[in-house]
Amino acid sequence: MLKRLGIVASTLAAGAIGVVLVATTAQASVIWDGDAGRPSSAVFGNDNCDAPGTIGTATDSAHGTVWRFHKAAGSNRCEAHGIKVGSRKYNFQNNATYYIRWSSKLSSTTNNNANFQWKSYGHHIQNFPIVLKMLGGRMTLLNRQPGPKDYQPWAKPIKANQWNTFVLGIHTSSETQGGWVELYLNGQQQSFSNGKNRWPCRTWDDINDPKFGVYGATGATVDNFVDELKIGTSLADVA
Repeated sequence: MLKRLGIVASTLAAGAIGVVLVATTAQASVIWDGDAGRPSSAVFGNDNCDAPGTIGTATDSAHGTVWRFHKAAGSNRCEAHGIKVGSRKYNFQNNATYYIRWSSKLSSTTNNNANFQWKSYGHHIQNFPIVLKMLGGRMTLLNRQPGPKDYQPWAKPIKANQWNTFVLGIHTSSETQGGWVELYLNGQQQSFSNGKNRWPCRTWDDINDPKFGVYGATGATVDNFVDELKIGTSLADVA
């Protein structure tokens, strides 16, 4: 990379400076890289995994080292809550836009409560504004609005033991329909039941954090293998 920039600089110095400035600006928008090569305590805010479940890593033939959320039968959840940037928990903000990317391979597509949650904490009225969960063999997006009122504006069949890549765009707002959600599955933007590529909704309470893993499916053992975790402020940051 340095050699390439050197060639550009020697022939077109002004252009090279522009390239460097653009690259620096883009990098600044990448908030988090959840690489499985680091301990979970350095990547996630905290583990929220019922014993004998575990959050660890596994070796995948296609992806290499990946996160493994192992929820044992008889337990209710095995999730990671929040993210760390450097040594500190990252605080998401209201009136902001985030794009959250991850790849997931589920060992079982039995019904559950969540494989991803945009979860509310503190003084909240929604509990879980946005959830991706398995329901009837389909990955289903659940939006809980104040009331509470629940909507399922998107669902698509997925198979066990098959990798799928998700990008969830969230614009945060405490107004009833001031925020929005976008969803990309395996690189393709999805449309919602309103016929549009954005679902307007309330996406912010007092405190909101992402949760990854398995919640629910109490009677089953479920592994959620997760890789390619990134969060940025634009789709380009995580694509």
